[in-house]
Amino acid sequence: MIAYPARTLWFYLFLTTIFTFAHSPAEAGLISSLAKLGKKADAPDTHHTSSFRFADELAHYPEGSVAEISFNYSQNQWMARTPDGKSVPVHQFTENAVDANKQATLLLSESNLPYSLDAFNKLPADVAIKLKSRHGKTYSLSTSPTTTKLIDNHVSVNISDMSSLKTALWQLQRPVTSANMRLIQLTDSPDLTLPKQSYGSKIPVDKVGTNQLLNALKTMRQQSFVISAKVENGFIIQGKEKIAVMDLEKVAADRDISLIILGSDNPKKTLDQLAKDWQKRKDTGSLNSYTAGDFYNAFAPKNSSSPVPVEIDSSGKLRTALHFDHSAPTKAIQTQSSSIDLALMPLHVLTKSVMLFQPNEARAEELDDRIHPLIPSWVHLSLVGSLVIGLVAHKTSWFLYLKLWASPLRINYRHWFPFTLRYLLHRLSFVLLYLPLLGFISPLYILITWTYRIIHFLLIRPAYWLFNKLG
Repeated sequence: MIAYPARTLWFYLFLTTIFTFAHSPAEAGLISSLAKLGKKADAPDTHHTSSFRFADELAHYPEGSVAEISFNYSQNQWMARTPDGKSVPVHQFTENAVDANKQATLLLSESNLPYSLDAFNKLPADVAIKLKSRHGKTYSLSTSPTTTKLIDNHVSVNISDMSSLKTALWQLQRPVTSANMRLIQLTDSPDLTLPKQSYGSKIPVDKVGTNQLLNALKTMRQQSFVISAKVENGFIIQGKEKIAVMDLEKVAADRDISLIILGSDNPKKTLDQLAKDWQKRKDTGSLNSYTAGDFYNAFAPKNSSSPVPVEIDSSGKLRTALHFDHSAPTKAIQTQSSSIDLALMPLHVLTKSVMLFQPNEARAEELDDRIHPLIPSWVHLSLVGSLVIGLVAHKTSWFLYLKLWASPLRINYRHWFPFTLRYLLHRLSFVLLYLPLLGFISPLYILITWTYRIIHFLLIRPAYWLFNKLG
């Protein structure tokens, strides 16, 4: 049996506790919740640092018209930080801007968001509010006592609480495309199978039959899948065939696919136009930063008097749906189609509805944490944690490993070659199998051993000595 100093024992006990909490997703969530609660309790008295370079924003606005704001909970009011570093109440800043005949603009970083939408009611009316995300994108925030909207150029999202605001920010900044995305057009031949994906420089539009569409989805995982077809009453219609959107969404959820359905009476033209737009972005290198907000703006009318509302709701425990419906006047479409080619029509004229089904934030983060896409992140965490703990207690790990599989002896082998193979296999199995799977047992073994020694020293030995004396 291996002896360890007492300080080493306490170190292993600490590692065991940490690994135990990290191993359980529920307890890990508890720890993160407590950490957030602690941050929330300290928030009113902490200084908020900007998530963007304030000086870089000054070039876009007239001097004296812009300030960065944050909510001061101790004073229960918004404070404005001007370019010279002074902090004044927001109402004072806006009044000074009006006196100077300037339109006040308030910049709010995502890290300085308040805890409730009610705080926005304390801001002056008719003041432009720009929300700067942690990734650098700028959004407009429209607030009133009844409604709050997050505006991204030509689209808007209704906000009901701070949770929905953070969800909208996250969703609009999510990438839509993937390295192995597929653009799919349905054909009149129902049994036509989806061809193998081409990995060339050009983005193709592939064709598949309605009977093979679900099977095509089942062959993918964590990809972007775009379908354009006629959509009515929750069904995709191609000739006399139809497929329920719910069936497609269910398969996409099982495979963690970003499913995009474009409702259009001209699916081929719509996909060709979209492929052309994405090809330009790919050639310029901007497709990798193409977000859901950029995607929906491509389908929103540019001359509309108000932003097109995008609805964000849950489409399952681990999924989120973004969608909007719009239809241009029939006469306008007929007039344009008689004078210009359909291929020149913008996407917002060719499409009637856009639906995007993606993994939600929790699911997406779990997928990003995976080392192997098919293995859950908690399995990776458990294996890595067990490996690290086993390496820290390597002497005990090796001692226990030898109990399971004794080290080979050269004397038992006539030739060096089989001995060398057995020797290498024995060592590799220890590192690649035993430590990731059973390495966490080492500190538990040390804990049990020391507990027994303490009990033996304090109880068993005195009792045995007393028994001998009395006997």
